[in-house]
Amino acid sequence: MSIRLVISLLVLFPLLAQAQYVSQQGRFSVDEQKGCAPLTVTILNTNLITVGQCTGLNPCDMDWGDGSLPQQNVFTHIYTQPGTYTLRILYQTIGFDQIQIVVTPNTPPAFDIYTCGGNQVQVRVTDTNFDAYIINFNDASPEVQVPKGTLATSNHTYATSGNKTISVRGKDVNADDNCGSNTKAVNALAVLPAPFINELTVSNATTVNLNFTSAPNILYRLEVATNNNTTFQLAQTLYNVSTASLTNLRPDDNYYCFRLGAFDPCNNSTVYSNIICSADFNVTAQNNQNNLNWTTHLTGITNFSIDRDGLMAGSTASTSFIDNNVVCKTEYCYQLTSNYANGSRSISLIKCAAAFSTDIPTAINNATAQVSSTGVALTWLQDPAFQPVEYSIFRKSGTGNLQLIGKTTTPQYFDNAYNTADELCYQINYRDVCDNMAVLGIEICPIRLAGSLTPENFSSLVWSNYSGWVNGVNQYIIEKYNNQGQLLQSFTVGSGTSSLVDSDLNPNEQVYRYVVIANANQPGLGQAISNEIELIKEPKLFYPTAFTPDRQGPVENEIFKVFGQYIAQFEMQIFNRWGELLFSTSDIDIGWDGTFRGKDQPEGTYAFVARLTDLSGTSFTRSGSVVLLRKR
Repeated sequence: MSIRLVISLLVLFPLLAQAQYVSQQGRFSVDEQKGCAPLTVTILNTNLITVGQCTGLNPCDMDWGDGSLPQQNVFTHIYTQPGTYTLRILYQTIGFDQIQIVVTPNTPPAFDIYTCGGNQVQVRVTDTNFDAYIINFNDASPEVQVPKGTLATSNHTYATSGNKTISVRGKDVNADDNCGSNTKAVNALAVLPAPFINELTVSNATTVNLNFTSAPNILYRLEVATNNNTTFQLAQTLYNVSTASLTNLRPDDNYYCFRLGAFDPCNNSTVYSNIICSADFNVTAQNNQNNLNWTTHLTGITNFSIDRDGLMAGSTASTSFIDNNVVCKTEYCYQLTSNYANGSRSISLIKCAAAFSTDIPTAINNATAQVSSTGVALTWLQDPAFQPVEYSIFRKSGTGNLQLIGKTTTPQYFDNAYNTADELCYQINYRDVCDNMAVLGIEICPIRLAGSLTPENFSSLVWSNYSGWVNGVNQYIIEKYNNQGQLLQSFTVGSGTSSLVDSDLNPNEQVYRYVVIANANQPGLGQAISNEIELIKEPKLFYPTAFTPDRQGPVENEIFKVFGQYIAQFEMQIFNRWGELLFSTSDIDIGWDGTFRGKDQPEGTYAFVARLTDLSGTSFTRSGSVVLLRKR
């Protein structure tokens, strides 16, 4: 302790003899006129200038001034509440005399203890409510008195390391030393331990938070270096905390390195922690990928780990990372962690970027058309690498221009305006989730089937080649159905064939329905189906031009009959030259035998009229003539 400080303390605190404080008129004295609550005040002498006052024969009234009732010849009183009071004594013959009593709050003073090396400690009293403070190191050493203010500091060396207690109480000049003490524990250390920074987190665009391992009662100095790890400057002093925040930084433009020093104020020395650095972390969206890059000081870092939306996305030893597992128009948020070999880590600010893609979607090159009586159903496959939002369907007739006819969100569309005669073809494109538009896909032309009957009453079929599959048609299957929809026969032909003649003449089937089915070379595309056509075989009629009903044979020439195919109902009449009806039948198997009312009719030419209904329900009339001959 300096000589100047000793002199100051002697002035503040004279030798502790029995103090006496005299009243205003000098008639009485008290032992205390100031102190902390509760304060005991004793009237020491009531006859400083008189004799015989305040005795049993000549009592005095003592009014202590704190609201208690005046009492005669009571010389001690306890003030329990802080305040300023007036102690008055009423002498019987000479009147009042008084003195002011000041009672202050009994608040233990605040102070800090700083651990030093060599089993030393430093006490700094931060309280300023008292004129001076008395420090007791509780190791049998003398108490130390310090004035308030910047000189309220005392260093002390303990004989051994370990847990110690230190008490500090306040005292005012000319006041009772009755104020309560504030006691704190401290661990005296032979050597100050180095602190350790566990984690650095960039919490926003201006703030870095630190979490560290510290010891109580050690004064720490937090130092920072910008864009390097050597030129440190003091940023904060820390005491009895394990976290710190630094604001007004620019972690988006710089990286910052930090170290924490355990400061020994007794010996003016510092023991430093590990160094940890933030990262200037950036995320940039590029075509089909998000690029991450960062700048930091690499000393001590083993690797970097990257979190995406709270999940581990990868790790690297370099200062960049490419995330190509992204979907366009989706925002991804990343956070970088620098992992140090000593177990500490530095966590960056979260950075976000919305992914995008400029890739042109693959055109639709495999579509299947199935024609029905109500229109055509189009279905298609597309590259699964692209996610469509909306398909657009275009149509043209013959060599005309494409026209937009509809839109859909699913890979199928039904055109109820389709007809075979207009030679309609289609093309499809789509917009994907990345707002990129595919080019028009392959031309889709449904199979157009047509048919006719040959002179032999055969079915002659022709069809257009199917267009819509990039790898083409493997084969065509022609299916034949009867009027009841029953499959009668299938014909399989190669992809280079586009016609077929069906020579089947089933006398029981007049109506045939045909459809052409195409199978693709590429599996999984379904079957393309043509329009259905209906062919009705002609109900051909056959009859002789002459017959000889003379019972001389041959038998087939004895009767005149009309023969035909596909006849459901039949009626025939025969007339002579004068229009007279000679014969009538409704059974096609019954013919005219050349008689009328049992009499042979003369040779000559006779007319007939046949009315028929075929198996398709069509009615028609046929007429002609036949020559009746008789053998001589």
